[in-house]
Amino acid sequence: MKKILQITLIVFLLSGCSTVKQGWKDFTAYYNTFYNTKQFFNDGLQKNRRQVPPLNPMAPIRIHQPPSNAGHDDFQQAIERGSSILLNHNESKYVLPAIVIIGKSYYYRSEYFAALEKFSELQTLGSESDQQIAILWQGLTYLEMENYAEGIRFLEIETELIEEWDPEIRAEIHAVLAQLYTATGNVEEAITNLRQAISGIEDRDMLARAHFLLGQVFELNNRDNQALFAYSQISSIRTNFELEYHALRKQAEVSRRIGNFQQAEHLYRNMRRDDKFVDYRNELQYEIARTLHERGETDAAIHTYNEVLGDQIYPPSNLTRALTYYGLGELFRDQVEDYTLAAAYFDSASSQRVDSDLLPERFNAADLAESFGQYAEIRRQINEKDSLLHLATLPPDELDEFVAELQRIEMEKLEDELQRMEDERNQLIVTEEPDSVIDATESTEFGFLNINSQTMLADASLQFQAVWGDRPLADNWRRRSDVSGSRFDQLVIVDEDEEEITLAEETTDTGVMPTIDLSAVPFTDEEQQQMRSEITDLYYRLANVFFLSLDMPERAVPYYQNVVDNSDELHLKTMAIYSMAEIDLLNNDYNAAINKYEQLQQLNPQSIYSRRLAGRLNIDVPEDTEPSEVESITEEYLQLISVSDTSQTANQADELVRLADNGTDDSQRAILLFEAAREYMSAAKKEDENHDEMVDAWFQLQQEFNDRQTELAELKDSSQVVLSDTTLTDTERNYWQAIADSTLNNPDFSEHFPFEGAYWDSTRSLLTRIETQYASNSTIMPRVRVLKETLQKPETPPEMVNISDEPPEEIDRTLEDSEAVADCQEIGIRMNYDGGMEAFMNVITFPSWTENISMRGEVVYRFEISPDGEVIQYEQLSRMDRSGIPQSIENAIDRLLEFEPTGRETPVQCSLTFPIDL
Repeated sequence: MKKILQITLIVFLLSGCSTVKQGWKDFTAYYNTFYNTKQFFNDGLQKNRRQVPPLNPMAPIRIHQPPSNAGHDDFQQAIERGSSILLNHNESKYVLPAIVIIGKSYYYRSEYFAALEKFSELQTLGSESDQQIAILWQGLTYLEMENYAEGIRFLEIETELIEEWDPEIRAEIHAVLAQLYTATGNVEEAITNLRQAISGIEDRDMLARAHFLLGQVFELNNRDNQALFAYSQISSIRTNFELEYHALRKQAEVSRRIGNFQQAEHLYRNMRRDDKFVDYRNELQYEIARTLHERGETDAAIHTYNEVLGDQIYPPSNLTRALTYYGLGELFRDQVEDYTLAAAYFDSASSQRVDSDLLPERFNAADLAESFGQYAEIRRQINEKDSLLHLATLPPDELDEFVAELQRIEMEKLEDELQRMEDERNQLIVTEEPDSVIDATESTEFGFLNINSQTMLADASLQFQAVWGDRPLADNWRRRSDVSGSRFDQLVIVDEDEEEITLAEETTDTGVMPTIDLSAVPFTDEEQQQMRSEITDLYYRLANVFFLSLDMPERAVPYYQNVVDNSDELHLKTMAIYSMAEIDLLNNDYNAAINKYEQLQQLNPQSIYSRRLAGRLNIDVPEDTEPSEVESITEEYLQLISVSDTSQTANQADELVRLADNGTDDSQRAILLFEAAREYMSAAKKEDENHDEMVDAWFQLQQEFNDRQTELAELKDSSQVVLSDTTLTDTERNYWQAIADSTLNNPDFSEHFPFEGAYWDSTRSLLTRIETQYASNSTIMPRVRVLKETLQKPETPPEMVNISDEPPEEIDRTLEDSEAVADCQEIGIRMNYDGGMEAFMNVITFPSWTENISMRGEVVYRFEISPDGEVIQYEQLSRMDRSGIPQSIENAIDRLLEFEPTGRETPVQCSLTFPIDL
């Protein structure tokens, strides 16, 4: 019995020692490593989630927030600490938790292949609950890798292998599947998985996002009523403010789309009155204007749109401004039918700096601005020529009255300009205190009247000339009428051609009136006939703008008819009738098209357009009608471009050159060669995918040189003024003379020239051939010369030489940059961004062409900052070209940047440098 007790005690002690030993291993693993691993991971996760980009309701929302660029250092520390557990504490119970943290850290660092490897390892080694976690995170990783098909395949297979699922994890997997199916466009599967996810997700934020995505998917499937219901569910979930705001906006937007304008306006106005959404009041005002717009209340919509643009308390963002201008453009196009104003509004919309992902699909402001801009320019030319024709038909006495009225108007403008310049000059007068003259005469430091101070004498001389001019030393010099003034007595204005015109101040007193140029008025019958022909040609171009560019064929018909009724050119009338027939066929009006064909048969039966229209109408054409050479080549050209392959532009250029060589009509040959040159250009651009960036950089270099030329010219002009001062010291005179004699160096920058290669050489060769052989072709030659000049190889791209060393200290440095602005950090203005400048730069997505290059530099911006730290406006100060890098930074500035409160009562300006390290 005693021996049995001894054996039992030994066994107990041995087993107890094993338990104690394992507990000691777990204890040391936790406190030596795992605690720090968790701490680093949690710190990184907190930073990562704080840098989540703003919600974009235009794109499908993510239920699981994607990783950002913040917290990467903390995640790296977590990976290193976790790996230490796997190496040094591989017998502790923290091995599997360490694998989970390492996998998640790789995921948040966007190292997705490493993350997949760790989650796969967890799935192999872990328990069933660990396997469920591993499957979920592998699905999320495939989602971030945009490997949607593999993510769907993996989740569908792996979820079938586990019978007992944790409900929360299973619901999240359904959410991941829904996001994968949404990305692939499988709407029905996305809806099915979202409904299953919503029934099991417990996290309020994820649940709200699932409802939001469900609403978006219903919208994609044109199931607006169900989308409206999905969005309405979010208001009952306590979620973040941004998601709640966009859910309410979506409810109103969908209500507006289904025609419930009253409900939409009610929702927008309630939100605008809610103090919780005070920062969004201007956006909501835009939505109200848009609702009035779509409801057909044109005047109210225009008024409300203008209120959005004119709001000084809540100024619109660039996005809201772009949408507002676009809405006004649509109204003036569709309702008011003022296409010139529509062009201006579309142009304003396209000029706003906005991330294209935030804009609706219907937003094509740039194309509309160009098309309506063409309309506005052609209409301006027509109006101008109509006015000139009207003047030509006026009786002589009425024409004299008209010219006199124009002279009076121009004289008023001139007098206003002279008065403005006189007022500006008078502002240079410095009012002295009563005793200042006495003080000057009695000063002993610089002698009587400061005779010993060259600087003060020069300053006094400039003040005297600002008041009196540089009148000669003569009797009665104070009386302007008794002496002839010189450059300080003369006023200079700049006309529309930027040519300086010097006017004596006596112009208005002597009754001299401005000259009205009547040289453009067509007084002779021949000139009038020529101008009418030009107007008819412009009407044809205007019709083409409506038909081909604006997709408004019904508006084109009256202009085509005007050409048919008034043109004397057979070819122009033929094309106008054919175009109207095309519009008839678009409207399925076969009988009207037959009538147009009969018109063509009477007018020009052998034309290519007559035969082509016969083919469209299935009408047999007699074989004895042979086309002319010009028409045959035209037909071959049209056939060529109709079947052209955009990937074979060089071959198409060769064919165009062949057609030109086969023809005999000089006008046609010039046009064909010009089209061939353009095709060679297209082929050259396709050879280099970075061509656009290279061209932008080249033109930026040229612009910088032009700026340097202007800067040097201004300095040289200023030096001439200063050198006329006889009181300069030798040192001062030498400095300003060096500026006056400075020139520009011409270093070789040919390596930056972007138009190099065989196709560019072919383009230049064809342009030279056109200019040499077909210079009389007025229709094509202006474009040829501009393009040839642009593509001309530079001999020596220039760069400015240093002018001189620092100027002497005694010179008043009035030529320094008056726009200099202090650095934000130096005056205590700091970014309100977690992680500072480094974290801010990490969240910026730069253009794809920067991925395979190494680049360092900086971009400097001047900011105007409100007292509460908001950015009012900003502009780029540094000269980095607009290659995509500054635009990427500006996109982040618009979305994310704000400053700490300045502590000042008024807005402050300062500069901030953004370092580039790619």
